[in-house]
Amino acid sequence: MNIAQTLITVLGGLAFFLFGMKIMSEGLQKVAGAKMRRVLSVMTNNRLAGVGTGILVTSAVQSSSATTVMLVGFVNAGLITLHQSIGVIMGANIGTTLTGWLVAIVGFKVKIVMMALPAVALGFFPRFFGARRIAEWGEVLIGFGVLFIGLDFMKDSVHQLRDSEVILAWMSSCRADFIGWRLLAVFVGALVTMIIQSSSATMAITMTLAAQQLIDLPTACALVLGENIGTTLTANLAAIGASNTAKRAARAHLVFNISGAVWAVILFTPFLSGINHIVSAITGDLGSAPSQTSIAARIAAFHSVFNVLNTAMFLPFASQIAWIADKLVSSVKKTESKSLKYIDPTIINLTPMALHAARSEVGRMLDEVESMLSRVLMLIASPEKKLGKIAAAIAASEQTVDLLQKEITVYLTKIARSEKSGRQSRELAGIINAVGDIERMGDHCELLLKLLERRYDEKLAFSKEEIREATEIGEQVMRFIELLKQNISRMLNGNASNLMEEARKIENTINEKRRHMRDTHVERLRQGNSDVDSGLVFIDMLTSFEKLGDHAFNVAEMLSGEL
Repeated sequence: MNIAQTLITVLGGLAFFLFGMKIMSEGLQKVAGAKMRRVLSVMTNNRLAGVGTGILVTSAVQSSSATTVMLVGFVNAGLITLHQSIGVIMGANIGTTLTGWLVAIVGFKVKIVMMALPAVALGFFPRFFGARRIAEWGEVLIGFGVLFIGLDFMKDSVHQLRDSEVILAWMSSCRADFIGWRLLAVFVGALVTMIIQSSSATMAITMTLAAQQLIDLPTACALVLGENIGTTLTANLAAIGASNTAKRAARAHLVFNISGAVWAVILFTPFLSGINHIVSAITGDLGSAPSQTSIAARIAAFHSVFNVLNTAMFLPFASQIAWIADKLVSSVKKTESKSLKYIDPTIINLTPMALHAARSEVGRMLDEVESMLSRVLMLIASPEKKLGKIAAAIAASEQTVDLLQKEITVYLTKIARSEKSGRQSRELAGIINAVGDIERMGDHCELLLKLLERRYDEKLAFSKEEIREATEIGEQVMRFIELLKQNISRMLNGNASNLMEEARKIENTINEKRRHMRDTHVERLRQGNSDVDSGLVFIDMLTSFEKLGDHAFNVAEMLSGEL
């Protein structure tokens, strides 16, 4: 096999490895996605708890990138603070070392294909029996099998490179004996990881090269330090377009990993020597040439011990890391996006996370409608107030609500195209209906504004009773919107409660007030105590307030699962 064929096979093996990692990670997140969200969302200010959560979640999904991307999303949604996220980031760095041990122990000790092919078979066939939960676990097995098939391709192909004089000459020039070469190796490791977008894949390549003695152990370990830095790119990419706080969480990950690489490069020789002695004592090859498994174990141990020590060193300085991250982002002018803020296309295949993000956007739509209605009530209470700026603000909110309704519906429709559980399908349909109802609530707020503009332009005067009654029914609608917002907030924090009893009370109150106020107003008109033109505007306003209550009730049914 010539070098070109070997490189093509290595790249094909790498593609298998990355594809397997993707399938396994997504499968694990489908199985445990909702639980992971609850674990992260109830995070306390205890830094050690944050580290433990990071280790737990990353060990489960086998990807620190997936954990940090989710973390950026949670910070963006305001579920956890920047300080809380730093502990989870540190734990994620420790949790991702499990993949290295998996490759070191299984990949270099057992004939991989003997395990990989049965795993793919066991994972594939359950999907034909209709058991969704078993099929999701099957995806995990398929990902596991494909991952190790890719590793086996890389191992066999890289072995051929040992006979290439060109490769041997180039590899022998890459050393980590001196700090300059060490820094170059760190840079190469970071660069390759940024390109591949997976530190686990880069780690597997590094172990393979070292096991085949194409690079020595110090160079491999220096590459690992760079891989730790390169993996932060994914979270920083996920933070593009997110809030400044989410950007700070991503920058904190970068600052933490770079800081760790600095001390490790300076103390590289004694640190690696200590790892060598510990692993040699455990494997029993002290004084003899290490085996492939032993070399891989040394690299995995270096990775694990480095991340544990790094966390122990910098955990007490989490506030300082947050301060640095804040300074790195503080110069970026914050602009409030008029389109999607919480929804991230990268999690569209992770239904629990996608639904969580969609609910956050529903809350944002309600914020806009509440803002519109509060301005309407302000104009009702102050007939002499000029409408210019207030009308412009209401119109801007209406445009935002329309845009959000369209983009959320498009996003949820894409999710609905893939196979989902019955509960998830019902929730998807419910949210799509809810954003439609909220959009119509925005339309009615705009209609109320037009009625008030007519009152202003035609100089129609409302009586004190009409102002009081319109304000009274409007405040009931505001109370309804606040109830919906509170329930969404509780849902996002995993504490949802049944709101239908309170929702029915408010809905009935709005309907009763509208009926009573309309009858009373008709009587005022009959007695000549109200102007006909202003009276017609008042009745139309009562109708819009009732419609607002109707649509709010529909949203409540969606949130409670009754729709």
